[in-house]
Amino acid sequence: MAAAFALRISLDSLLRDRLPYFTFFLATIFCAWYCGSRPALAAMLGGWVLGDWFFDDDRHRLGWPNETGLLAAFTYLLASGTTIFFSRHLHRAREQADCNAATALQNQHLLELEVADRKRIEAEVRRLNAELERRVADRTAELVNLNQELESFTYSVSHDLRAPLRHIDGYTQILAADFGATLPGEARELLDKVRAGSQNMGRLVDDLLNLSRVGQKELDRRPVALDLVVAAAREELAAEAAGREIEWRLSPMPNVACDPGLIKQVFVNLLSNAIKYTRPRARAAISVDHFTQGGELVFRIRDNGVGFDPRFAEKLFGVFQRLHPASEFEGTGIGLATVARIIRKHGGRIWAEAEPNQGASFQFTLAAVPQFSRA
Repeated sequence: MAAAFALRISLDSLLRDRLPYFTFFLATIFCAWYCGSRPALAAMLGGWVLGDWFFDDDRHRLGWPNETGLLAAFTYLLASGTTIFFSRHLHRAREQADCNAATALQNQHLLELEVADRKRIEAEVRRLNAELERRVADRTAELVNLNQELESFTYSVSHDLRAPLRHIDGYTQILAADFGATLPGEARELLDKVRAGSQNMGRLVDDLLNLSRVGQKELDRRPVALDLVVAAAREELAAEAAGREIEWRLSPMPNVACDPGLIKQVFVNLLSNAIKYTRPRARAAISVDHFTQGGELVFRIRDNGVGFDPRFAEKLFGVFQRLHPASEFEGTGIGLATVARIIRKHGGRIWAEAEPNQGASFQFTLAAVPQFSRA
């Protein structure tokens, strides 16, 4: 109120008795906005007294000797009273504005903290990505070195190990041919065992090399007619099936995208096992078909052979894992490991189901790749 009075005095020479309550009305609005109705009412009354006393006609007494002074006082009281009437809302609006401003400042502070935290997280992510890239590069270099070592090992196996085995087999064959008639029976039996062992070792080396090549070979995925693949596998196994009574139950097979060479190896190994383990049967039954299960295309090779204990089904796909003694069924224990590696390379999975003396069923899937219509 003192500031309004001082401002009115400073403007009196310009206003010359006009607008005596102007600055006091502004003070009333200010009090209504910041302080509420009671301070605004006190400001209105104080402004009316000071305006009438100092700045209206016939100063130094209350009253309105003329219409001009009466109109000015009435206008001031009416406008100020209206302001005071709405002062509660004005004060609440100001408080709400202050609250909104405080909330905005708090939100801005939180936003700044969040931005700073996000920048810190982004920096940490960049650091982790750089660390991951470095580790990937290191692992890649290690993998390259391991592959080079594997290639060296493969070369050594293919040359340094196979050559002595060929020599042993060749010399024992010459020994049996040239001196077999003069050797005692026990000596000829031992000689046959030496030759059989060297031949079995040679097959083992070949299977290991084949398993190694599967891991190194890049997939050549293309549209393949599986009917032709199965037919080619049967033709390759014709010598094993010669003289056997085998009922082949071959269902039409779809055309899929796969590596033809590797998938042929899968069918060769699985059909070879089926031929081998149905040997005790007078009439073998081997079927090849496919079906859909859970949205996946499943390929199946079944036989009526000797089967195996289902508790050990997972062991079949490990290297050197056999469920039947070599005296009953020959083999190196690597064929199914090769099959499993090929299937995994195609993004699929393989499993076996069987019961002792009830036959076996080998099933596998390939990755979800587009199928092709049959020609």
